[in-house]
Amino acid sequence: MFNPDFYPTPQEVAATMLDCLDLRGATVLEPSAGSGNLVHECLSRGAAEVLWCEIEPKLQSILTSIRNATPAHSYADFLQLHPADVSHVDLIVMNPPFSADEAHILHAWEVAPPGCEIVALCNWNSVCDEYVHRLTQCSGSGLKKQLAYLVNAYGSRENLGECFNSAERPTRASIGMVRLRKPGQRASAADEFEGFFLGPDDIEAQGEGLIPYRRSRDIVNRYVEACRIYDEQVEAGVRLRSVLDGLFGGEFGLQVTVEGAPVTRNRFRKDLQKAAWQHVFAEFLPTQMATSGLRKDINAFVEQQSRIPFTERNLYRMLQVVAGTQDQRVDRAVEEAIDGITKYTKENRWGVEGWVTNSGYMLNRRFIQAYMAELAWSGDGVRIRGYGGQSDEIRDLIKALCFLTGRSFEEVGEPFNPGVECDTYRPGQWYTWGFFRFRAYKKGTVHFEFLDEEVWASVNARYARIKGQVLPEAFRRKASRRAGCEPAGVAA
Repeated sequence: MFNPDFYPTPQEVAATMLDCLDLRGATVLEPSAGSGNLVHECLSRGAAEVLWCEIEPKLQSILTSIRNATPAHSYADFLQLHPADVSHVDLIVMNPPFSADEAHILHAWEVAPPGCEIVALCNWNSVCDEYVHRLTQCSGSGLKKQLAYLVNAYGSRENLGECFNSAERPTRASIGMVRLRKPGQRASAADEFEGFFLGPDDIEAQGEGLIPYRRSRDIVNRYVEACRIYDEQVEAGVRLRSVLDGLFGGEFGLQVTVEGAPVTRNRFRKDLQKAAWQHVFAEFLPTQMATSGLRKDINAFVEQQSRIPFTERNLYRMLQVVAGTQDQRVDRAVEEAIDGITKYTKENRWGVEGWVTNSGYMLNRRFIQAYMAELAWSGDGVRIRGYGGQSDEIRDLIKALCFLTGRSFEEVGEPFNPGVECDTYRPGQWYTWGFFRFRAYKKGTVHFEFLDEEVWASVNARYARIKGQVLPEAFRRKASRRAGCEPAGVAA
């Protein structure tokens, strides 16, 4: 036995999960791949590629031998996987550890792109009708309640009974199956970056532009050289096998690995391109343009366009496209952040007469983000997580506010703790972070409050316009003053 949560999926259960789906040509994520039962089943049904995560090293070595099965970016810990790493997947199919099934399913929902379907096994007691009804009547925003909300709002659940009682590793537990579909439809890569490719004009004719010419050539040359070295390594492995054929008794060869896992040339090239694009954006675009949404777009673009040439022409053009669509990206950052902050708790919503409460909410001046803080290494305080959906929402909202107010993200920076160089904060004590004051708690929640009422009104006005709603009069006037449309002395 590898670990207490290792329960390989029986073939008949895998068939129940996948029979109603068309996997031909699909990209699938298996977050708790184990020995690969679900991976094999997906590939046998026509999946083009299965990305996998698995925490057990011995099981990882089994999975790396499966053709068209690729380690995900954070393959050793699914809960560290970022949405930008899997923004191209079509399906998430999972048999998560039953000791943490709620956390795994919720994280799958968090990283899933729009339109993605999630099929997950779980302990039936976590999602049965009586239990879900009891949870939805309670206050709070715990993992079980969030899962109950998702199942009721976006999917279905089915009791599979004791379907593991004769499995490779049997259990008499009653197993449930949850199906969820993420709202929305993923835009195609061609639509997202329409007009991406430049014409045949010589690159020097463009001048320096957004990026210095010599620097662009250096980045492209390093990418090309890395691919060449990879090919040399593979060619050397072929020559080595031919020399040892009939002489050396065992399998022998050379391979390129990333974090210990073998990587194909196609995967190596794609991951290298994504890393190069992120490097370009970090170095040559204002920080407030580099939202988590842009990272997702670039990942999906590179994954879906397998023949993208990483050239100087396309490097220039990509920067121009991103800079030219900044206003739309601000809208997306505002919408996704406020939707995410208000979706589970009424406390984060500001209800006023005239607001269309069944299709959107204003963001309260005070709001709470769960699972955003963690105990510091020293144990004397708490620190703000630098990763995860809740942290991304806040940073994207701050970047959007920088755009709306004309401040630079570098000026706002990270949370401010006067007199302390590290990122440790005293639980329950107020600190400042750009447009907010905040206080974090050991249980993981972080409380935020807008420092400026007019900034609060301005972002809600932007959100109302995005949603096609009319902001109440008092907030419209505050937002107008912030935009310079009314004199500051006009009363709200």
